Amino acid sequence: MTKILHVEDDPIYRKVLKNALLKQFVDLEVYDAEDEDSALDVISANVPNLIIMDIDLKKDTNGLELTRKIKHIRPEIEIIILSQYDIPEYRHVAEQNGASHFFPKSTSLISIFDYVRSVVKKQQDVCACHV
Repeated sequence: MTKILHVEDDPIYRKVLKNALLKQFVDLEVYDAEDEDSALDVISANVPNLIIMDIDLKKDTNGLELTRKIKHIRPEIEIIILSQYDIPEYRHVAEQNGASHFFPKSTSLISIFDYVRSVVKKQQDVCACHV
């Protein structure tokens, strides 16, 4: 089963994206976190295959810095960055810090679902190889 962690400080956006993901994908575990501490707790208890990371976290740190920290301890986790601002500098730093992809929050959910679908497929392929 594919596990996703959504790190987002806005509780409404967290809930909306979580519900949308659970509706779209039946074999998905979706966890959420509002800040660095709760994200790291989830990662240590339930290592996700994919993290959807908001760039602007109000508490502790930002999503770009947290991405760097996570990739340092768990380089196998794919991380996509979501941002209200589609700025080339943000994209560049996201890539430097190990993010797999960068989506503006204005991106349709279909694009995010397509990316999640590719992660789910990879996970299924890995599981099939181990059978």
